[in-house]
Amino acid sequence: MQETMKGVAVFGGGALGMLLAGKLALAEVPVTVWTRTEGQAAKIREAGISIEQPGRDPAQAVRLDAAAFGDVHPGYEGIVLVALKQTSLNEPLLAEMRRKLGEGAGIVLFQNGIGHVERAASFLPGRELLAAVTTEGALRIGETAVRHTGSGETWIGRWEPEADTPADSGKPSLPEAAANALEKAGFSVFVSNQIRERMLRKLLVNAVINPLTALWRVTNGELPATPERLSAMRALFRETEGILRLHGLRNADDDELWETVLGVCTATAANRSSMLQDVDAGRETEIDAMNGAVSRMGEASGMEAPWNAAVTALVKAILSPKERGV
Repeated sequence: MQETMKGVAVFGGGALGMLLAGKLALAEVPVTVWTRTEGQAAKIREAGISIEQPGRDPAQAVRLDAAAFGDVHPGYEGIVLVALKQTSLNEPLLAEMRRKLGEGAGIVLFQNGIGHVERAASFLPGRELLAAVTTEGALRIGETAVRHTGSGETWIGRWEPEADTPADSGKPSLPEAAANALEKAGFSVFVSNQIRERMLRKLLVNAVINPLTALWRVTNGELPATPERLSAMRALFRETEGILRLHGLRNADDDELWETVLGVCTATAANRSSMLQDVDAGRETEIDAMNGAVSRMGEASGMEAPWNAAVTALVKAILSPKERGV
């Protein structure tokens, strides 16, 4: 990590962004949250962020700096934890990030799905980019409040591990610096040299759980509750796993991966998936970055993906033309 790097900014005022920023602030890590709107930033500056945590009553409130991203002064060179959804990480926003973030910035991407690291790299040359995979559960319950619905684990690493910080830099590497900050905030964090494998594993889990919970309007725990649902889960799993095996998913056998999917349903039984939350709120979902991406990967490898294509089309069809901005 370069000498100019200082502080932590969390980009995103959704559930994960507020959870990361709030817990960093509680741990007295210097942190600023960047929101998409000045309205939310003003409310956070006034009231702080309130975090509801399992087994802890009442909620913890913490004051911290906040700013709308459009007001951020160009040249920022600290650590940036990007907690926006894939749907927000579009070309106009990445172009704005290029203007705002100096080449000394270290950027950690927390998006679901796949494809965002390459897209960000093309817009942000010279900046050090990491990918992060997390199983932390969070639910936004207001513009300044978040519920921590379940503790999980977070992995951080370079998409291309060989592009490492020189050993003689005398500074902690970006993965170590980001992990240290998050560990101080109470998160369980691991630096991984196989982050692509971690991302593909999470993509497999998300591609099974998210679209089906969104289509059937059920919690994660309710998903495998009937033979019919379990059969559909299994079919979608088999198709997705077969495609991801051709794109780098290697270090686990079929049974282990299937048990991982079922284990997530059990461990997060009361959770409503992020895709279900988006559907309920009439928001655009991340279906294109999940099952849509799997379909495209299958097509590129000469494999059909009828299950992934079907759930992609069905989830997209839920939103009305008005909600889709048509």
